[in-house]
Amino acid sequence: MSAEKFFNHTELLRCPACGTAFSRCGSSLRCEKGHTYDPSKKGWINLAPNTAPSRYGSALFEARRRILEGGFYDAVLHAIRSAMPENPETVLDAGCGDGTFTKALQGNTTIGLDLSKDAIRLAAFGGGPILWVVGDLTRLPLKNTSVDVILNLFSPAHYAEFARVLKPDGKLLKLVPQEGYLREIRALMADRLHREAYSNDAVVSHLSEQFHIADRIRIFGYYPLTEEQARDFLFMTPLTFGTDPGALDASLLKQITIDVELLIAERPGK
Repeated sequence: MSAEKFFNHTELLRCPACGTAFSRCGSSLRCEKGHTYDPSKKGWINLAPNTAPSRYGSALFEARRRILEGGFYDAVLHAIRSAMPENPETVLDAGCGDGTFTKALQGNTTIGLDLSKDAIRLAAFGGGPILWVVGDLTRLPLKNTSVDVILNLFSPAHYAEFARVLKPDGKLLKLVPQEGYLREIRALMADRLHREAYSNDAVVSHLSEQFHIADRIRIFGYYPLTEEQARDFLFMTPLTFGTDPGALDASLLKQITIDVELLIAERPGK
């Protein structure tokens, strides 16, 4: 199923270069204008081949996967599942990272998209039916009104593209940090951050300009940490970008705060 699954879903995909439809040409996807892309036998495809490499490397995504699999975000996953329609036909995880959330929240057909090739390679490991795509949020390689649910979890967004690919009755589920999120790391990094406090007001305001926010759900909890888990949190969070996480004393992190908000949005005019 590794490469074949892409040929079975050409009705969803479109060329990122020109926006025309794909069809199968031997072992490649070829659009109406001749742009050609080759699915990997390992179950992923690069539909953003000319994009500069992501600064997020495989080690970061491996740390993030260990944290996600460690149960720290189980309450978050439960909230997202509860907000999703039952048995959605097509789900897009826009900014899927290593794919851990994608696999837990998949529909009948699921696309996991990220600009990081390292993340998509890690996500595709082990096979499975999910369409793993190296792709650009600003030029989604998907046809108009082709998606029932868009997941946008701790990731940048491009709302014009989201509106284009979302079905008229579809949902956008966006997960954003709240003021207490990872407060222990913020305190540890206080002398290196521009601001210790965090607000998602600007993110929510920008979303509300493009979509109708139907509901907002806050998920909050404290969790004890082992030193190994503390190191993984330090390594995976953008808070430590530009800093050597190994130079920080992970033994000082005895617990972590998960404080996030799930925004449930719909296309304008619904």
